[in-house]
Amino acid sequence: MKKIIIPIGVLVICIVALLIGWKFCNNGNFQNIFTSKPITIDKTENFIEEINKLAEFTTATYYQETTINKVKKRTLFDAELVIIVKGKVRAGFDMSALTEKDIIIENKTIRIKLPPVKILDIITNPSNFETFVESGKWSFDDVNEYKKEARESLEKSAVDGGILDLAKESGVEKLTSLFKNLGFAEVVIE
Repeated sequence: MKKIIIPIGVLVICIVALLIGWKFCNNGNFQNIFTSKPITIDKTENFIEEINKLAEFTTATYYQETTINKVKKRTLFDAELVIIVKGKVRAGFDMSALTEKDIIIENKTIRIKLPPVKILDIITNPSNFETFVESGKWSFDDVNEYKKEARESLEKSAVDGGILDLAKESGVEKLTSLFKNLGFAEVVIE
């Protein structure tokens, strides 16, 4: 029986100590013991600095494979080069361009004037280039020029596929959700 009474007594003492400590920390108020406190947002430059740290805010990514086929006419045999390139195009916003004039916070409303959506990067790693056909002699400069052409083709294909519109829509949606979760009642994004 003593084995049960001692642990129960220690548990009761710990609970009482926690409640007394809680009472002192919350100025004697037990009513809001399990409720969360509202989020307060600072209107200082720190808010803009934190957004600027995002720098590139990628809101859409486009994956594509393209083929570059080049033929050099020769007197005896034609030289042919076929390169298959897999790549990814990232689009979004350059948040480092935001200034204090672009973000206005009034009570629980935030107004943001976003920079224009743009292509942020075209990623083609060396392992993403596959030489499918190579006959004849090709200079290093020729091959690099064709790889550059492939990157431009990836970008054009992404733009033609609507990546910029998708990036804008997605960015507005994501930022609206983010700022509402931070406690803003109204989010206006231009």
